[in-house]
Amino acid sequence: MIVLTRDQLEQILKTLPEYYPKSLQLDAIIRNRLAGSHVWPGTEIVADKFPDYSVILHRPIKGSHDYLPCPEHNSVTLFCRDISRLEDIVRRKDFVDWSKGVEFFAVSRHDVYPCLWKQSEELENSVENHDSEEPDGIDLGIVHLLNPSYLVKSEVPEGFRLGEIPECYAEQCNREWHYGTPNSLSFFKHILRDKFPASGIFTQDDRLVAYIFSCEGGMFNGYVHPEYRGRGLYQVVNYDLAGKLVALGQPCSWLFVKRWNEPSLNSYRKLGAKKVHPDEFAVAWFEYEPKK
Repeated sequence: MIVLTRDQLEQILKTLPEYYPKSLQLDAIIRNRLAGSHVWPGTEIVADKFPDYSVILHRPIKGSHDYLPCPEHNSVTLFCRDISRLEDIVRRKDFVDWSKGVEFFAVSRHDVYPCLWKQSEELENSVENHDSEEPDGIDLGIVHLLNPSYLVKSEVPEGFRLGEIPECYAEQCNREWHYGTPNSLSFFKHILRDKFPASGIFTQDDRLVAYIFSCEGGMFNGYVHPEYRGRGLYQVVNYDLAGKLVALGQPCSWLFVKRWNEPSLNSYRKLGAKKVHPDEFAVAWFEYEPKK
């Protein structure tokens, strides 16, 4: 795999709009890298070849002490524009370090995911299946696109304020995150300390009661405290954060909603988010754990 230079990243960025929405994650990662902002520490962007690439990876640098797991394993973001080449590429020794646990974040369910599964079977190692249809599992992610130009704007209700989220709230947000662990606290501290775009709503006594975060151009961990639900706070933070991300040069922001999560699906329907039909593009999380 080739570690891409700044000039090469600029050239690749020009090719990505043709493949939206599949390429949106790498589009945002490359934009951030070129701007020198919101760059995940200890990572690199590589391609199988250049300029006629088939696969681009955003992955941890091997042996880096700066990398922060998100939330547990090494996290890899993958974009593939030629699926016929992926099966050979995943077998390359320089693709990823299969000797360690790795999570392929939100990969294309219909083509990339089966290829990764096949590779894991060939390696005869265990795989945690993140394509469960059970409510307590991790299900197919329905892609939603967000741009303030077509979203329904909501005003902040009286008695609340909209603002940035200081690092002192990292422990609360990590605790309330569905996937949060003690190891992921450093993840939240980093994105808050380095001012990754986020949106929070506070009470008059500075209690954080609603928020949503971003990482690598996408939005995640939207949460409203149960005591404050039903007041439109979730709509406010989503609209606000989508605007911040589009202002960075992204064509839109996006997020993934599990297909069993009807409350969130309804919320984004009301907000006016554009839902990508699952037959066109949907995502799944592929977590690989080598046998001990």
